[in-house]
Amino acid sequence: MSKQVKITVLKRLLMEDLIAQYAPGPVEKCGKMPEGATYITDGRTCPEGFCPWAWADVFKDVLLVRQDATCYTKDRKGMVTACTDGLRPVIFLIEPYDP
Repeated sequence: MSKQVKITVLKRLLMEDLIAQYAPGPVEKCGKMPEGATYITDGRTCPEGFCPWAWADVFKDVLLVRQDATCYTKDRKGMVTACTDGLRPVIFLIEPYDP
């Protein structure tokens, strides 16, 4: 079992078609976590500076990676996952971290 997990912000998206159809006004990309930012966690607590909304969405994937489950990246050790903001989702890479 990996003692720690690293979360990397891969991409911040804007769903332009959905924004045009449903948003009451302009929407910008998520400003809480910049692309390339990394966060380290023991898997039990939300890393400092990490969006609590996104943490609720990726927590299950953090636990899978921490438990060394077979995952979906090429090395079968990490997960690519996202927060559930339908208009401006953020994509993350979650992988084992052994400093």
